[in-house]
Amino acid sequence: MIDLAVHSVAQWTEIIRSLAVVGIALYAAIFVVGTVAFVPASMLTALAGFLYGPMGGTLLISPAGLLSAAVAFALGRSLLRPWVKRRLANSPTSAAVDHAIESGGFRIVFLLRLASIVPFAPLSYGLGASRIARRDFLLATWIGLFPGTFLYAYLGSLAADVAQIISGEVTTNRSTQMMTWTGLVVALIALLTVARYARKAINQALLQPSSN
Repeated sequence: MIDLAVHSVAQWTEIIRSLAVVGIALYAAIFVVGTVAFVPASMLTALAGFLYGPMGGTLLISPAGLLSAAVAFALGRSLLRPWVKRRLANSPTSAAVDHAIESGGFRIVFLLRLASIVPFAPLSYGLGASRIARRDFLLATWIGLFPGTFLYAYLGSLAADVAQIISGEVTTNRSTQMMTWTGLVVALIALLTVARYARKAINQALLQPSSN
């Protein structure tokens, strides 16, 4: 079954490559629809790097990723808002995080995107139900996604075939390992920043009843 899936993906990637400009537009559409439907953005970005190289893949996925995030954000703020709210209600820290985003929205979203702490689509849906302004969400998402997009496109360009991308067994060198460690440091900074904003929001919420 896995071999069949790999073979199918390899076939349609070659078809897209053969379609030149039309193939680029088609892949962008596949990326938008796929990631909104929770297909891993990292794998699709790596496939773009495999098809078009690190720079070509980055230039393709950067606007496609922004469009995908905008669609998921809009759905999370409108049609799917009740469902997203129910899912977030299961987390005891969701209200505090919402307050944290309200007070430092651009910075929080930028760091979350930069570090890829939360999967691409769930973060977009969740932020759609938050208090962040649409403009801050889109700008922070676009800037924050760029380094990770290049990293995954670069990794994809190193793959010998589609099977390596799907299995995650792409051979890396020293420079790639350095980028990976850099990503881990960024992830730690993002986590600490989110935690600081969340603690501040919780303390404010706890003090509010006594002030009334």
